[in-house]
Amino acid sequence: MSPEDKKISQEAGLPRMASRLGQTIVFDGNLSGHEDLEIQGNFTGQVDLALHDLTIQKTSRVKADIRAKNLFLYGQLEGKVQAERVVISDTGRFTGDIVACKISVQNGAKFKGTIKISQDYKP
Repeated sequence: MSPEDKKISQEAGLPRMASRLGQTIVFDGNLSGHEDLEIQGNFTGQVDLALHDLTIQKTSRVKADIRAKNLFLYGQLEGKVQAERVVISDTGRFTGDIVACKISVQNGAKFKGTIKISQDYKP
């Protein structure tokens, strides 16, 4: 993780340790849990981490519908996102629809889709 990425994570209160799907993992299906998750590999399906954080790293290729408390995007994501907060880093690539209370898109990020700001996030 670059110094800039660490700064973003620290500002967001991202925990230091999370469960992880490594770079060589290819996952196709539905995933839910009660802890933070970091994806480094390829993921297709649905993610439900309504009370927890999801980090999609630079090495990731994700095609999924996602529900998470906070989403930190450094890699590629295509799908629908429902979250309290979404952060798309300068290396992030997003295609799809976002419904969130807060969103941050850094310079250099790629975004194609719609954003709806809503204060109605319910885990």
